[in-house]
Amino acid sequence: MRLISLIFGLFILLQPAHAAPLSAAQEQAVEQLIADYFIRNPDKMRDALSAYQAHMQREEERLFEKTMRDNAPALYRNKNDFSMGPADAPITIVEFFDYNCGYCKKVFAPLMEVLEENPDVRLVFKEFPILSQDSERAARTALAFDDKLQFLTFHTKLMTHRGSINGTLLDKTLTELKLNKADIAKKAQSAKVDAHLDETMRLARDLGISGTPAFIIDGQLYPGALDKGRLTELIAEARSAQKAKN
Repeated sequence: MRLISLIFGLFILLQPAHAAPLSAAQEQAVEQLIADYFIRNPDKMRDALSAYQAHMQREEERLFEKTMRDNAPALYRNKNDFSMGPADAPITIVEFFDYNCGYCKKVFAPLMEVLEENPDVRLVFKEFPILSQDSERAARTALAFDDKLQFLTFHTKLMTHRGSINGTLLDKTLTELKLNKADIAKKAQSAKVDAHLDETMRLARDLGISGTPAFIIDGQLYPGALDKGRLTELIAEARSAQKAKN
């Protein structure tokens, strides 16, 4: 009945502006005529439903592409995000991750291997702590670093740790990195980090990202863990697409 209601709504919109509005009885009669027509012609119903679904898919794709364009600076060039690879890389991978996400940990090693084999690919780390308070503390700690090498060391230690990330492990990791825990804790609770996490949450919501890991490669969203073969394949596809545009 939803499709019939939509068709009826389209019928109303196509009426001349000066046409008198239909009464409730007339609206019901028109809806019944449409329903009867589709009952007599089920193939037309299938065609209409397929056309409607195709239209909705195109509309979703259009809206996603617009959201990507509108949010490109925040997605790819936020100066508060840590990244790996050349700043002018032709291909950028954006990863939304949570330090307590088992699938994020599983994909870490393949992702690093792919970056090593593709030195012209850039990776942007998007702290997206959605699983626990410990996840948020870990993300805030990471965003409190000023040095990229310190971040990458911290990130690697947490991503290769078997088991959950908690306060004890974070303190131990900061000690191993010879960092002042009090200074890091203060920066981790700063308004700057608050704003950055809020922006990442908004960005994820706008892009329809609700879980981790989630990857964006060449403007396309790939939710879930990707193995090395798939990552390599997507990078190759991105290269081909860019070559075709040029």
